[in-house]
Amino acid sequence: MTEIFQVQKDSKINNDQSYEYLGNDISCNLGSTNVVNLMDSPDFGKSVRTMLRALTYVTNNSNIDVVPSVKNGNDMYHSVGLGAMNLHGYLAKNKIYYGSPEALEFTDIYFMLLNYWTLVESNNISIETGEKFYEFEKSKYADGTYFDMYLNEPDFSFKHKKVEELFKGIFIPKRTDWEELKAKVMEYGIYNGFRLAVAPTGSISYVNESTASIHPITQRIEERTEGKRGKVYYPAPYLSDETIPYYESAYDIDQRKIIDTYATAQKHVDQGLSMTLFMRSELPEGMYEWKVGSEYPTKKTTRDLNILRNYAWKKGIKSVYYIRTFTDDGDEVGANYCENCSI
Repeated sequence: MTEIFQVQKDSKINNDQSYEYLGNDISCNLGSTNVVNLMDSPDFGKSVRTMLRALTYVTNNSNIDVVPSVKNGNDMYHSVGLGAMNLHGYLAKNKIYYGSPEALEFTDIYFMLLNYWTLVESNNISIETGEKFYEFEKSKYADGTYFDMYLNEPDFSFKHKKVEELFKGIFIPKRTDWEELKAKVMEYGIYNGFRLAVAPTGSISYVNESTASIHPITQRIEERTEGKRGKVYYPAPYLSDETIPYYESAYDIDQRKIIDTYATAQKHVDQGLSMTLFMRSELPEGMYEWKVGSEYPTKKTTRDLNILRNYAWKKGIKSVYYIRTFTDDGDEVGANYCENCSI
């Protein structure tokens, strides 16, 4: 999974197969918020803090003795990865187009709140236990520079009235709140070396009747083949005559909207996000300005992918998880099967 970005130290083994020193590897303790449910919570902050506690319980009880380096890393950093799913479902439900300025502002605030409240609760756990993650004193949390991205900006204010209405009644931290949190973190530390990550959530999103991760849907009614059950059809959540226009397929929108959405969230995430790009082998005409006037204005090429990858890099995206291609015959091809989709 490309949402997990953690510093690792390899274990060194002597010829007699004993450890000279024990390194640390990744323990993947992931969970996802359902955007619709969390926004309906009577207490957004308490809900996030509870989820951080639950994931911390998992990491504290993950005694993976059979892989000593993983157990060691888990014990050192108490790593978790709280993420999100059902972003497109929430936007469509509230008649907001994916990738629009309103959608980006909503995403920005939502992930800022996940960051704030997981920091608050991780700090609370450190205060209760007297423990910090390994080498906390060498981190940007310890010297306070981590908080610069919030303290060097003007005090928060909404840009769009509709987004302000969506967050009505939900606490939004001001500069003074970040300053207070910074002081507590510098004094007492935080328990979890890593807190946030966004996984693909392909399967669990179906169970939760939600859209996967924070990327757009691929079909308004998705067809899947599941073992002995055969074909199963999953309509997008809250699908109705009113929400249909807001459910544009990922294959039919400018991929920069997906990149912008993930880049907006990435600012607040200490690990990564599993971002997937979705492109047709024949692109919608006029979607990308660099294709206008070219010999093949709709044919997808590796140059197109390279331009989008560079755009993602400049926006601060840490990795591209998959690039999926929808071919002329209706087949969806993953990057592992299409050499032209991989750069």
